[in-house]
Amino acid sequence: MNTEQGINEDIRQIRSEIAELRADVKTFTDQAHHLQATALLAEFRNTCADAIVNGYREAGCDAIGKEANECPLWENCRPVFGNLFGEMLERLRAGELTSGDISLVREKAAALRSKAPFERCSGCHEEAEKQISQQLGMLRAIGAYREESNTGDLVRAMPEDEAAALFSDSLSSPVRIQIVKALYREGKSFTDLSKMTGLRGGNLLFHLEKLQKSGMILQRDERGEYQITCRGYEVLNAVAELLEKLHG
Repeated sequence: MNTEQGINEDIRQIRSEIAELRADVKTFTDQAHHLQATALLAEFRNTCADAIVNGYREAGCDAIGKEANECPLWENCRPVFGNLFGEMLERLRAGELTSGDISLVREKAAALRSKAPFERCSGCHEEAEKQISQQLGMLRAIGAYREESNTGDLVRAMPEDEAAALFSDSLSSPVRIQIVKALYREGKSFTDLSKMTGLRGGNLLFHLEKLQKSGMILQRDERGEYQITCRGYEVLNAVAELLEKLHG
């Protein structure tokens, strides 16, 4: 190899390394932007949720007060119902509300109702339950409360062929669906994925590159294991839930 050929080869190598570096930077930047946007959205949701719960605490008590219709015990009952609605706010501040949190609030509401001294108290407790349901509807609308689901089980049971039919390019292949499913819980090496799919060399690399370009997976370094990205995780969850709804 003469000097000119050697220089050209070095230039090609440098260009290749620059292209890989750009791809790595883009992947990192995309994920950083995604995480930043997710954090801002979560902060916005929590701020809205605080306002909703605080507003409903007063509005809910006012609605129950109308139902009480000048009951002599209302002044004693109002702070009790206010504390009940406040439970939602305190649990929300600790993180996203879960079905378990809501069950505890409803259990407290039922316990209060069981201790009601008069038959006419049932109207106030029915109104309280209505207010809790309305509050949940608003929290659900802004994404601060979602019923828990067995999404992980749905992903494992998801048929690759049917899921692939819903997408083009990155997830248009059952093999690529199979790869993303395999990375759902843990990273895997090229060798692991080769054994799982039965594909070798360039055939497997073709699918991995498709998934990397679409932002579904990433490789930790040149010879490192492959991992699912935030985008890949969310898309796979959405596909599993969509198929479950379509089958229902």
